[in-house]
Amino acid sequence: MIDAEETISSAFAAGRRVAFDAKAAKRDRAVRGDVLAALLARPLPGAALRLVGAHVTGLLGLEGRRVEHVVDFLDCTFEQPPDLRMAHLVGLRMRGCKVPGLWGRNLRVASDLVLEAGFTSDGVVDLTDAAVDGTLRLAGSVLRGGGGHALLAARVRLAGSFQAGALRADGEVRLRGANVGGSVHLGGARLVNPGRNALDASGVTVAGNLFCDAEGGRFTTEGRVLLDGARVGGNVVFSGARLRASVVDRPVLVIPRGTADEAAALVADRLRVEGNVELDDGFTSSGTVRLPNAEVGGYLRLSGAVIGRRDLVDELADRAVVDRIPVALHADGIQVRGDLEARGAVDGGFRGGGAAESALRAYGQVRLVDAHVRGSASLSGVQLHGSGIDVLFADRLRVGGTLFLRGLRARGSLRLQNAAIGSTLDCSGAVLLLPRRRPDGTLKPSLDARVATIGKDLLCSHGFTAVGGVRVRLAEVGKMATFTGARLGGPGIDTALDAYGLTVSQLVLRMAEDAAPVGRVVLRRVGATAVQDGPGLWAATGGVDVEDFTFSSISSTPHVDVRTRLRWLREVQPDFAPGPYEQLANVYRDGGEEELAQHVQLEKQHRRYSELGSAGRVWGFLQRWTVGYGYRPWLAIAWLAAFWLAGALWFLGHEMPRLNEDESPTWNPWLLSVDLLVPIVDLGQDGKWKFSGASQWISSSLIAVGWILASTAAAGAARVLKRV
Repeated sequence: MIDAEETISSAFAAGRRVAFDAKAAKRDRAVRGDVLAALLARPLPGAALRLVGAHVTGLLGLEGRRVEHVVDFLDCTFEQPPDLRMAHLVGLRMRGCKVPGLWGRNLRVASDLVLEAGFTSDGVVDLTDAAVDGTLRLAGSVLRGGGGHALLAARVRLAGSFQAGALRADGEVRLRGANVGGSVHLGGARLVNPGRNALDASGVTVAGNLFCDAEGGRFTTEGRVLLDGARVGGNVVFSGARLRASVVDRPVLVIPRGTADEAAALVADRLRVEGNVELDDGFTSSGTVRLPNAEVGGYLRLSGAVIGRRDLVDELADRAVVDRIPVALHADGIQVRGDLEARGAVDGGFRGGGAAESALRAYGQVRLVDAHVRGSASLSGVQLHGSGIDVLFADRLRVGGTLFLRGLRARGSLRLQNAAIGSTLDCSGAVLLLPRRRPDGTLKPSLDARVATIGKDLLCSHGFTAVGGVRVRLAEVGKMATFTGARLGGPGIDTALDAYGLTVSQLVLRMAEDAAPVGRVVLRRVGATAVQDGPGLWAATGGVDVEDFTFSSISSTPHVDVRTRLRWLREVQPDFAPGPYEQLANVYRDGGEEELAQHVQLEKQHRRYSELGSAGRVWGFLQRWTVGYGYRPWLAIAWLAAFWLAGALWFLGHEMPRLNEDESPTWNPWLLSVDLLVPIVDLGQDGKWKFSGASQWISSSLIAVGWILASTAAAGAARVLKRV
C-alpha cells in the first residue's frame, strides 16, 4: 500500500477528510479503486471515505455491495467508470468529480445522491431503476454522452427532488417512468441531442413541480422534450425556456385533406397536471408543442411565447395549394380547469386586451379540436401566422366563460365549427387576413363558426376585419350578435357574411356605407327578436339574401323611413319574393304602424304584378289605382262616386225615350247612373230606356266600369280577409 493509500486508510477509520493538492502530479495523489472498495467493506462504526482531489486508478467496484459508510468525493478524477450497480449506499457525494461514466443500475442510496458542482462525465451516467431516499443532485453537472445517452435514469425512484439546475448534457437525458417525490428542477439546464430526444420524461410521476424555466439561466434544448403520459402534482413551468427540435413525427391526416407537418419540440400527450402549465414569458419553441388530451388542473398560460417555425410559414404564401400544414400548437382534446391565457401581460398582470407586443405568436396552425376550457380563453392580441391555412383549428371547442379574440391578428382562417362558448365570443378589433385556400383556388371564410353555440354575445365590431368573410350558419347566440363597423369580405370572396339559420335575440348590422360588405350577405332563415341595420349592409356588392328572415322589430341609426327600406329591398332583390315584404309589414303592423304596413303591402303587390305578363301588369295597374290592391278600399268608393256623378250629370241633359211603350217608368238620372254602375242590383232603371248615340257609349262605359270596380274590390276584399 502506497503512502497516499495508508493516509486514506487511517483517515477512513476516523471519518476524516483527506485532501490532495489538485496541482500535484496524478501519481502523487493516486489511489487504487480496489483499495477504496476494500476499505468500504470494513465494518468500522463511524468510518467514512472523504477524499478531495484524489486520482482513482483502476476500477472502483462496489457492484452488489452494501456500504454502511458515507462516501464523499470532491474534485476527484477516475480512470474508469465507478461500478455501483445493485449497490446499497448510505450516501454518495461526487461534487466536482470527473469520470468516464458511471454505472449505477439498481443502485440504492439511503440519503442524497450528489453529482453536482462541476461533476463531469465523459460517458453515460446510468442510474436506471435506481432508488434514492433523498434528492438526486445534478446542478451544474456536465454530462457528455458522445451523441448517445448522457443520463439514463429510467424508472428511477426519488423520495426527494431531482435538482439539475444549470445541467449541461450532450446526449439524451432519460427519465422515462421516473417517480419523484419532490420537484424536478431543470432551470438553466442545456440539453443537446440534435435530431433525437434531448429529454425523455415519458410517464414520469412528479409529486411536486416541474421547473424547466429561466431561473439560473434559460432552460435550452437542442432536441425533443418528451413528457407524454407524465403526472405532475404541482405546476409545469417552462417560462423563458428555449426549445429547438428537428425530429419530424409521423404526418397526421388533416380533414378534409392534407397532412400536418409536426417537427415536435415538446411532446406532452396525455400529460396530467394538478396545477398550472406555464409556457410563457419568452418561451420559444422552433417546433410543435404537443398537448393533445392533456389535463391541466389550473390555468394554461402561453403569454409571451413564440411557437413554430417562421421559415416554413413564410413558404406558404408562395403555394397555390397547401397540402402540408405546419403545426405550432397541437392541443386537441386538452382539458383546462382554469383559464387559457395567451394575451400579453401588463405590468406583470393581465387586464383588458393585454399588451399585444407580449402576446403569443404562433407560426403554424394552433389546434384546439375537442378542447375544453372551463374558465375563459383569452387570445387577445395574439398573432397567428399561417397564410392560406386554418391558423386556428378549434372544432367543437368548449369554453365555459368568454373566448377573447380581441385585437387578434391572423394571417389565415379561424375555424370554430360546433364550438360551445358559455358566455361571449369577443372578436372586437380582430384583423383576419389571407384566409385558407381551397384546392380549386377559392377562399374559405376568415371566421367559420357554423353551428356554434354562444351563451351571450358575438362581438365582431370596432374595426373587426375579415377579408374572407364570416360564416355563422345555424349558430345560436343567446343575446346579441353585432357587426357594427365591421369590414367583411374582399377580392375573390363570394360571401361576406353567411348567417343562414342564425338564431339570435338582437342582431346588429350597422355598417358604414363606405365599408359595405364585399360579397354577398346571407340572412336567409335568420331568426332575431330585434334587428339594427344601416345603409352599409344593403350596399353589399353581392346583394343581401333575406328570404325567410324573421324579426320582431327593426331600427336604424339614424332613423330611415319606409320608402328607404323598400328601396333597399328593391336593390338587393332583383327577383321578387313576397316573404321579406310580409315580414316588414308584420313588424310595422305589430308596432301599431298600420299605415306603414299598408305602404309595404302596396309595394309588394306592385312588384308582384310588374313581373307578370302584359295582361297581369294591366290588371295590377287597375287594382293599384282603383282599390289599392285591396288595402285602400276607399279608392273604389271614390271612383264609383265620380262615375256616378258624371253619369247622372250627363243623363240630366240627355233624357232617353222609353224602350217599351207598354211600360211607363219614371225618368231618374241619379238612379239610372247607380243602376248602370252597380252590377246585379236592379233599381228599376236599367233596361227601361233606349240608349242611342253618345248616351249608348256612356251607359256601356258605366256598366264596364261597374264590373271592373266590383271585381277589383272583391279581389281586394278577399286579400284583406285572407290576411285577417
